[in-house]
Amino acid sequence: MKNGLLRISLATVVAMFVLLPVMSAGAPGLTVLSVPWDPTNPLSPHTAYPINSTTEVTVTLGATVPAGVVTGDTVTVDWHFGDGSPDTTFPLANIYDISTTHQYPASAGVGTAWTATVTVTDTTQHTSGTANYYLIQEANNLASRVNVAIDDGLWYLHQTMWRNTTTVSSNTVNWGGWDTQTYACPLVGGAAYACTYPGVINAENVQAFEVSGHLPTGPATDPYTDDVVRGLARMFNSLASQANFTNTYQFNPATVNYGCSDGSQVQTDGTCVAPATPVYYDAGSTSCTSPPCTFTFDGNNDGQMIYSNDGSGEQIYTGGPFMDALVASKDPTATAPTGPTGVLGLSYQNIVQNMADWYAACQYEYDSDPAEYPNQGYTRGAGYSGSGGGWLYGCQQGDDNSTSQWAAIGLIGANRGFNLAIPQVVKDMNNVWVTDSQDVTDTRPTGPNPYSIGDDYGAFGYRGSLAYSNAWGAFAVTPSGMVQMALDGIGRTNNTAFGNPSNDPDQRWNNTETFYADNFCNSIASGAGVSPRAYTYGMFSFTKSMLLHNPGGVLSPIQYLRTETPSVFTGDPSDPTNEIDWYAALSSSNGGTDACDGVAQTLVTLQSADGHWYGNDYDTGYQGNQSPFETAWSIIMLNKTVFTACIKNLAGRGTPSGVGSAQITLTWTAQSQATGYAISRGTANGGPYTQVGTSKSTVYNDRSGLKNASTYYYVVQPIQGTTEICTSNQATVTIPK
Repeated sequence: MKNGLLRISLATVVAMFVLLPVMSAGAPGLTVLSVPWDPTNPLSPHTAYPINSTTEVTVTLGATVPAGVVTGDTVTVDWHFGDGSPDTTFPLANIYDISTTHQYPASAGVGTAWTATVTVTDTTQHTSGTANYYLIQEANNLASRVNVAIDDGLWYLHQTMWRNTTTVSSNTVNWGGWDTQTYACPLVGGAAYACTYPGVINAENVQAFEVSGHLPTGPATDPYTDDVVRGLARMFNSLASQANFTNTYQFNPATVNYGCSDGSQVQTDGTCVAPATPVYYDAGSTSCTSPPCTFTFDGNNDGQMIYSNDGSGEQIYTGGPFMDALVASKDPTATAPTGPTGVLGLSYQNIVQNMADWYAACQYEYDSDPAEYPNQGYTRGAGYSGSGGGWLYGCQQGDDNSTSQWAAIGLIGANRGFNLAIPQVVKDMNNVWVTDSQDVTDTRPTGPNPYSIGDDYGAFGYRGSLAYSNAWGAFAVTPSGMVQMALDGIGRTNNTAFGNPSNDPDQRWNNTETFYADNFCNSIASGAGVSPRAYTYGMFSFTKSMLLHNPGGVLSPIQYLRTETPSVFTGDPSDPTNEIDWYAALSSSNGGTDACDGVAQTLVTLQSADGHWYGNDYDTGYQGNQSPFETAWSIIMLNKTVFTACIKNLAGRGTPSGVGSAQITLTWTAQSQATGYAISRGTANGGPYTQVGTSKSTVYNDRSGLKNASTYYYVVQPIQGTTEICTSNQATVTIPK
């Protein structure tokens, strides 16, 4: 299971295939490989599903013949589909692509299993090889649609990868990638231009394979293992190193990071309009109490930093994806087999640490000129980036919410994936930029709740508050602010609109989540400037923020997007009041009762027939040169993860009280890198959850306060050191009467 949704029992699947042949390598000298759904279980089938009573979805059967083919020989490929339909035969054209497409019979019924067999024959050498491709028909539901979309998207990336045929330097590693390829990049108004994409696209695409379970340490029988190994090898050549340098911060975040108690705009002289008083958001900060404060960031004491040198000229933009791709490998002790001096031979963990050091050193320290930026910059970002705490295009250059999210996501990945510490001063300073670039200029509606939301209240701007700096639109940069809040530990707080008895002073996350939620279901046809779901770039940032929601440093993923505005989300009785499952929601046109489709179905709908996502009609005119990245971003989002594939098979069994107390036994598979597991329980679907225990093994017995005939909801968080890596699927367990 690659997404967060339920599939058929693995035990049932295995039982279906016990009499089927295992994938074979064929005759000596000729190797045929088929793409597995689950690399750790080659018998696990791919999904097919009926679109309607007469039509089955078209599935892509991916396979390769990477070894044994002699150039110039006559070689044929034959696919036997296993459903009684005629075989398809064609001459071999590309050893890395012997795929075909097929429609299985819609009338077969849910649970029907098929084994397709591909045979490659070299008639000149009189050799052949075969491999099996397993499928099962499942119901036409969101889980099935997501599974097929992931399958098709990954095969598209495989097909479009270029590969060298020589070794690199003195190493024995071949490489490949997607950079240097020319794409059509639409411009505003529908015109197009040709653009060549730099090395960061390799990082994004490699990460898409990794979070789908295809790792560089995967089995040689998985064609995608070779893709990931090649892509990583190419990646390291897009990095560069340099000696450490210092960063000097010019202000105390404890004294400049404040808002007004009624949520209104801070005045240009730094005061709040009475009776409102200043609310200090980070009053306990001690990271820079006597500015200027100078830091040299060197988490591994090696005297160097590493940064993106991928040819884009956008070092701040492109560093985070490299960090996340390395974290997603789940292999911190692996070493770079290629790359320049300072990178070659370095462990993945040290590369990520050195990149984190570089981001910390490049954080903007603050414009200290009082004539240019009065009152230590606390005018909530009046259209320029002078407050400090963010990142712009160049090192220590300024603040910009289009770039700052990539620094934040790289740092979060380093921390969550490789257990590397984020310097507190970096989070404290970024906390200031979050405050300064959030919009609080809208007039609030009158009413009993002083935190009710206006039109753009809570949105983020480009280089300041949205009211002053609206380049690229709110749905590009508002999610960036949410990712940065996840970095800083800013999250949901009490508010009477959510049924809490009072309002906490810090409402920054609540205000932003409300703004995004109020616009979430805007029609995609209205375009990226109006609809969050029409803008893949922003939707990817939003997905990160929901999964990495981290109030007070506690990883607390959000399942249901909520708003303070009454009656925004109605119709689905299984959802909490006025909330929507941002990932799995389904509109009536797709079999649900939600106000609109969530992220998953939206992406399924926007996918092209050949498996890629490339600047759908609604966002290419907005920023078309992001289009070649959209396939990787969409695959990662469909997997409902960010930088690692998490536990997907958490399950539980309830035992009623009798001789002993009622209990629930939970089981799951081990998570790579985990040193333990935190188990949390809730009484409502989607949480909130409260930790009930920890375990060093993959089994946990919960006996705390359970009652017969009650239903409980569990998640497990793997822990590395003191940091939660990720959050598992939710297990719903009912104790019998």
